[in-house]
Amino acid sequence: MYLSSWIKKLVFTVFILAVAANLSGIVNAEEDTSERIIEVIGTNTIRGGDVAKARERAIKNSLVSAVELAVTDLLPIESMIQNFKILNEILYDNSSKFVGYYKVLTELKSGKTYRVLVQATVSISVIKQQLMSTGIKVRKKTMPDVLFFIAEQNLYDILPRYWWMEDISVVKSYSEIAMAEGLLRNGFFVIDQKNLIKNEEFEAMKYKPDLSNEEAVRLGNSLRADVVIAGRSKADIAPNTMGENIKSFIGVVSARALRTDTGKEIASTTQTVVSVNQDDITGGRDALTNAGYLAGRELASQIAIIWQKEVTKSLSTVAIIVEGTSYLSSFVIFRNILNEIPGVVTAQTSEMKADEATIIVTFQGNAKELADALMSKNFETFGINIYEVSQDHLRVRLI
Repeated sequence: MYLSSWIKKLVFTVFILAVAANLSGIVNAEEDTSERIIEVIGTNTIRGGDVAKARERAIKNSLVSAVELAVTDLLPIESMIQNFKILNEILYDNSSKFVGYYKVLTELKSGKTYRVLVQATVSISVIKQQLMSTGIKVRKKTMPDVLFFIAEQNLYDILPRYWWMEDISVVKSYSEIAMAEGLLRNGFFVIDQKNLIKNEEFEAMKYKPDLSNEEAVRLGNSLRADVVIAGRSKADIAPNTMGENIKSFIGVVSARALRTDTGKEIASTTQTVVSVNQDDITGGRDALTNAGYLAGRELASQIAIIWQKEVTKSLSTVAIIVEGTSYLSSFVIFRNILNEIPGVVTAQTSEMKADEATIIVTFQGNAKELADALMSKNFETFGINIYEVSQDHLRVRLI
């Protein structure tokens, strides 16, 4: 059974009052960013003519989807895969705990299916607290999640090989593996295709080694990628030889990077490398691998420049005035834990007084978000009282 709308309002109100009581000294001059309004569609099959039950389950399914969408903005794909069982238990099976309010915008009975369009208000701060209480690290992305669509043709391959073809078990291409390494070394998150589940989009694309920008972006969006890298790689025998056995091979990788939110091309490269070997297959593999690595490194550089500009826009400087620093060991612990908070770029102590210190923090977010993150931390030997939050500073007392 799901909570009805008015009960949800009541539960959410009680929750807010409880938080307000715990943080009664906080003054917040900023707009509350701890909630997110999400529109989602929920469906359910009508069984035994029970339309009311189907409607109820459709709404419940939509609330699960709303929570899922909120979580994808907080966690990288690798963390979601690694912690999927925990996420299912603490979030998806209890979605009503994280939805403060919802309303059905429209609904429709279509044959044996009942479909609803729901607008849900999801509490991001409660989700964050729940995740961090179970040891799942919430992070703001500094680099995007990347998905590759590279069709590769090595020597003696009659047709290009690519992972989204009908047989999804096809191994990754040599050039893609090398390109991924170049991105991983620069802090990117590369989505592993073996963990993906085929959807309807695959059916239309599985016979197309050369995806258009629109097709690659559409597939990338359906698989939660921030950036897709699409292109081709091919190995051929080069004309140079040495003696009777030593041959040369040429590998060419051409790829472009596309943002899935805008569809805009943000990077591109073509890399050509010649390798030498006695064996045709090995020579082609080496040429593709080396060209792929150069392509990955070049794309990483181009994408990082654009992505970091976006990240820099969201950085803010927050001064934390810490009282109770006469207990130096507590202050040291506080500062160390502060440095571990996701989104904290730098934290420098700028001033020390008898019982007070000022820490200047560069943070990917605002002061309220930083205060929320501090509230979720366990300092073990002491507590904290954040009794003032403004646009550019926090006042914290070590208890």
